[in-house]
Amino acid sequence: MKLLADENIARSVVQELRNNNFDVKDMKEENLKGATDRVLINLAYEEDRIIITHDKNFGNVLNQFNIKHKGVLMIRCKNQHYLNVIEILIKFLNSKLEKKCKNAVVVLSENQVIVHENVMK
Repeated sequence: MKLLADENIARSVVQELRNNNFDVKDMKEENLKGATDRVLINLAYEEDRIIITHDKNFGNVLNQFNIKHKGVLMIRCKNQHYLNVIEILIKFLNSKLEKKCKNAVVVLSENQVIVHENVMK
């Protein structure tokens, strides 16, 4: 699975995902810090990557403008410490549920996984 980390994802999270053999492109490393959500979505779509973000309004952008995307993992943890985020992300990405994030918006938290299917595949 190929991932694209939004600028609000800690470098330590990106590095730990890479250490676990995930193909992760980081917006900060690509000198795209401050890029619009649309730029992020288009890049992820072109490269067949799933976006990882903490931005709770990201789903609204997708719905408001009916934008095609390959999938979004929205991390909504009460405990935003990078070790907690890493644990939740890796647990999800190594589970059978990870297949559900393709072409969907998935909200991850400590206690639940919510999948919003994408009608714009």
